[in-house]
Amino acid sequence: MTAAARVLAGALGWLETNLEWFAPERWEEHLPRRPFPPGTLLELLGLVRLLNRPGVPPEADAAFTRRALDLAARTAAAPSFGEGLRKAGELFPYHLNLVALLDLLGRPQPTSRSRCQALLDADAGGHTQLHKPVLNRLELRYFLDRGGFAAPARLPDAESLYAQSIAALSPDVHQLTSSETYALTHSVFYATDFGQRPCPDTPGSEALREAVRVLLGVHLARGNLDLLSELLLCARALGGPTLSFERQGWEAVEAAQRSDGAVPSPVHRPEVLEGLTGDKAAAYLFGTCYHTTLAAALAAVVTLRSVPPGPDLGVPMPRADRTEMLAWANEVRTRPSAHDARREQLDPLLVIAVQDADPTLLDEILHAAAHLGSQTAPLPRAAAALRLAAEWNSPEP
Repeated sequence: MTAAARVLAGALGWLETNLEWFAPERWEEHLPRRPFPPGTLLELLGLVRLLNRPGVPPEADAAFTRRALDLAARTAAAPSFGEGLRKAGELFPYHLNLVALLDLLGRPQPTSRSRCQALLDADAGGHTQLHKPVLNRLELRYFLDRGGFAAPARLPDAESLYAQSIAALSPDVHQLTSSETYALTHSVFYATDFGQRPCPDTPGSEALREAVRVLLGVHLARGNLDLLSELLLCARALGGPTLSFERQGWEAVEAAQRSDGAVPSPVHRPEVLEGLTGDKAAAYLFGTCYHTTLAAALAAVVTLRSVPPGPDLGVPMPRADRTEMLAWANEVRTRPSAHDARREQLDPLLVIAVQDADPTLLDEILHAAAHLGSQTAPLPRAAAALRLAAEWNSPEP
């Protein structure tokens, strides 16, 4: 069994055990109310849908699927859901998506579906307007196409919208914020239907694969399991040869997965959990683990339907720790025999040094790039230009 398969089995066990917390009313007993209360259910049903695809190991039993659908159908039948749908405001696409997912999974909602189509035809909320962000319009188009709704003529097709997205525009990984990285991963999710179809070919296709490779290394080093999981999904959704950090990425997710199957998010703090008991402890664990656990499960499903990860680099990726990164740079300078193993790690470490605005660290990584003969490659060259232009203060030793 591969690391992805083990992660999936553990994640599904934890999700089934904690299914009650996906109910909006249960969530709100101890956790802050979400703008769209059934939002966790949307993510859960997205996973249920992928588990039904051919080629996915039967890790989830029928009882789990039935209970998840029962909970979602009960939520969609609640008066509060109908009231929110009729408001047709900024959350309208998510109401529509829940209705569409229930239809796709065998729990049709004919009255709500008709209302959704009527609101869509009336441009309720203006979600198809040109001034709306590209990612929002791509997301809506994905919901409509997947759910079989008639899309308004003013809303371009998914391929045209994807071509305007951050994923298709050769993003500069030095400059990407976390929110922009999430925009990149979700653009790939929608364009490929989570790996079900090829990503549209654009002039930025090769740059996107390279960006995903580098970002995998960045978030592997940072230990951000949420973005790491989403990027692992993107790596397989894009197809092609295994990227450099995929195997190490899965090993990192598996190593961090709790014994109960939960995968901690970046905001999870074990010391906080230790101070809680009963429902408060269960709520904290769910609130700080559910999304990353779902992301890891989604990535595992897509990976298991794809080629197995290729051989790893043979050398673990350093953590995004200043001392470890300086030691890495020193090894590159003093041990030429390590160059082949370290060359793949250069770009992610450059990105981390730039993002952290640490001039001393960046200088050391750039010196290492010169020893690797990579100083004229695009990312080292861009990092050197930023170093020259920026007025960063060196941190205290």
